[in-house]
Amino acid sequence: MSNDLDSLQLVTDIMRLNDCKTFGQVNSALFEISSKLGFDAFMYGGRFHIGGTRYVERIASNYNASWLEKYETQRYAHIDPTVSHALSSLCPLVWSDDMYKNDMQHNFKEEARMHGLAEGMTLPVHSRNGDVAMLSLAVSRSGDEARRHVHKMLTFGSLLATLTHEAMRRIVKGQHMEPPPKLTKRQIEVLQWVAAGKSTWEISKLVGISEHGVIHHVRNILLKFDVASRHQAVAKAIALGLL
Repeated sequence: MSNDLDSLQLVTDIMRLNDCKTFGQVNSALFEISSKLGFDAFMYGGRFHIGGTRYVERIASNYNASWLEKYETQRYAHIDPTVSHALSSLCPLVWSDDMYKNDMQHNFKEEARMHGLAEGMTLPVHSRNGDVAMLSLAVSRSGDEARRHVHKMLTFGSLLATLTHEAMRRIVKGQHMEPPPKLTKRQIEVLQWVAAGKSTWEISKLVGISEHGVIHHVRNILLKFDVASRHQAVAKAIALGLL
């Protein structure tokens, strides 16, 4: 098979991420595709904005389980240079010794290599609505040949990162992005005064309706938000960006 046909097949395989419907399917696809690209390990991490101030985080990886556990317990994300790069840049990052600036980061590098993460790349993905993600692809071998392979796979890696993120985004949004309840203008007005800490009597005077009318609107607001109290209704409205 020619290199052109190999490249076409790889692109076709990566495009199949568009068909993934579950997180498990995305993880399986990443395992298969990263192996075809010649990588031993992958790690995708995404943070998705799901309305108001709410975010959901998702990870897909075949990293060594003991390394993932240590990474979490030691809070290595705070010193991992690939994380800081992904948060601040859209450019692909090919791992190099220059990434590690202090003793903690150098120790981190050696530990990562002992867990099979010798050479690799990190590919950031950012969305206009505030989503941010990164895909890291790694090989367990080190040296010039391994680094050349990483550079050779940059284009495929960037495509893989983008389509992985889109697949994860579709699944996350499908699970969490329920349409916000529709409030009438009067209900929004009442809720704004509730958020301001006004009593039923005060709201009735401010809005120009009876106290029973205020109670009626508040009861309907609680039903629409599926909550049990005014405070919960205000919190949910803020989270959904309605206040």
